[in-house]
Amino acid sequence: MKAILFFDDWLVSRAQGLERRWYEPVFVKQLIDRFHPESLGYGGYYSVFFDERLGSYVMYLAVYPPEADPGTFVLRLTSADPHHWENPSFDVQASPTWKGFKNVLVHEKNDRFWPLVTRSLANTAFADWGYVATCIPADTQDQHSYLAFSKDGLHFQIDYAHPWHQARSDTWSGVTWNAKRELFQIATRPVNVDRRVATITTQDFKHFSPPETILQPDALDPLGSEIYSMPIFSYEDLFLALPHLYFTDPFETATRIKWRGRIESHLAYSYNGFNWYRPQRKAFIGTQVYGLQGGGQNYAIEMLHHDHKLLFFTSATPGEHAAYEDLQRDGKCTAGFFAPLLYEMRLDGFCSLKTSSREGILQTKSIIAKSAELTLNLRTTAHSSVRIQILDGETLEPLPGYLLEEAIPISGDHLFIRPRWQQRADLSELLGKPIRLELYLCEAEVFAIRLEHQIFIGRTPTEDL
Repeated sequence: MKAILFFDDWLVSRAQGLERRWYEPVFVKQLIDRFHPESLGYGGYYSVFFDERLGSYVMYLAVYPPEADPGTFVLRLTSADPHHWENPSFDVQASPTWKGFKNVLVHEKNDRFWPLVTRSLANTAFADWGYVATCIPADTQDQHSYLAFSKDGLHFQIDYAHPWHQARSDTWSGVTWNAKRELFQIATRPVNVDRRVATITTQDFKHFSPPETILQPDALDPLGSEIYSMPIFSYEDLFLALPHLYFTDPFETATRIKWRGRIESHLAYSYNGFNWYRPQRKAFIGTQVYGLQGGGQNYAIEMLHHDHKLLFFTSATPGEHAAYEDLQRDGKCTAGFFAPLLYEMRLDGFCSLKTSSREGILQTKSIIAKSAELTLNLRTTAHSSVRIQILDGETLEPLPGYLLEEAIPISGDHLFIRPRWQQRADLSELLGKPIRLELYLCEAEVFAIRLEHQIFIGRTPTEDL
């Protein structure tokens, strides 16, 4: 393990005078504001990541025709800065519409198709395969989902011989590498309109496990809630997810499948990618006020670590699910109904342990340090500080050289501050030994503790969480 975050108290032994403080990303701006007049806009299950092959950030952005799903295509944008993206350029006279755009993704027949989520395979055993995208066929009679692979990120070959799902997964279905299990996971639904979250695994992109449900609404959710989709990401040695909570319209009773309702993004975490927990039952990125983009739906699609901040990219609409049909029925313009938004927050800034009054004590459970470098992500006032002492992991006695009175106070706002002591600059002499970290906070909050370590239970170190 590397980072200790505070979504729960798994590694906390003592938290006195502290309270857990939750934070939300802050809205920055709408990323695209020029739309093709014959489209619903841009967004969908788009992808954003730093592409090492191109040396730039890329955005794989879905372009929705007026009928929403049939005819959707995806184009690739590039940028040196993920905060800023040029509006897609297009020839409004082109027919079909997709031929008027640049850098549209095409399949083996040189026709547009709809890759839902695109990922680079760099830094995996399949790096020479280039890119992988999940997709569904244009033929709606084909009830399967497929993978498509590309060397250049624009020209894809769909692998029809090895469907990864025996259902049409027209939901977020990104491929995530799970280093703990040494396999790839694909997020999906158990079947197409069963709005829960399942995972399908593979080690070779040829053989796939059956879908296994990993998250669904429960008794703490309002009646009629569904989880529309759930992007999943690796974060430090954890997995984070942004489940899209779909609060369906209770007055929609004419059909079995709910088509109307509000969608907002929540937060979930997992230690292994299979067992998921929702620490709060409120929006992490909620809908905006009525009249603004995102006032009806706000799907958090991507999370990106950039310049020591976390960026969140959402796909937003001003109305609730399928509200564009009401606009079309009334003869109103629907261009720009879908648009991507940008949010940002502090690195590790999901939650903190913060002093509830003036002073507090945070003590971890016993761990074994595998690295000498310890850093803290914390914030104090100008007149307060944090000090840390190290305890013996078995006797819980303070260790000489790492005593509280020997600790140098830390003040200010820091993401990676290294605690020091009068005669010690790191934990080099404690490597391989069971220890506990004990922080003394004065008007302060701590967001993360970073240290390569193992959990210590009895005399057997373990990484099994």
